Amino acid sequence: MKDKFATQFQAVADDTNSPKLVELQNHLDEMQSNGMTAMTMRSVLFQKMLDVYQVPSNHFLRESETPQRIDDPSIILRLKQLGFAKKPSYQIH
Repeated sequence: MKDKFATQFQAVADDTNSPKLVELQNHLDEMQSNGMTAMTMRSVLFQKMLDVYQVPSNHFLRESETPQRIDDPSIILRLKQLGFAKKPSYQIH
């Protein structure tokens, strides 16, 4: 182990060449080419996150300014403190 370089033990991450990520990047590039700004995309992603946490459409969070970092863990903590939870990933029929 002493003779191994740190670069040989890099953290495992999503494969940037996976078909799903490549397709997503292509869609994002297309949206930007069609005039959607990164700021607008961030706002849309924030609203989708509120959807995932089942925040009603008339809730004050929907009208608040989009946070600078939508990956900030304090946002999730606040949602949980307000009593919101993620939608289940499955449906019971």
